[in-house]
Amino acid sequence: MNPTDQIIEGDIAHLEQVVRMLSVAYRVDIGYWERRVDALKSQATVPAHRERLEHVAIEISRIRGGMPPEAR
Repeated sequence: MNPTDQIIEGDIAHLEQVVRMLSVAYRVDIGYWERRVDALKSQATVPAHRERLEHVAIEISRIRGGMPPEAR
């Protein structure tokens, strides 16, 4: 894994943790997290990273719709 992939790996791990804790009740800026995911998607080249980012995007979409993130 090159240095960029390692940075992306850390960012994805952080996003996965944050999304598990998010809830609409927190009144957080969901758009901020969507933009973070989109920015990483544009840089990700490792297929596993792309899959994880897609999962994070789905979880954020669930939160935006008023549903809790799925338990993992």
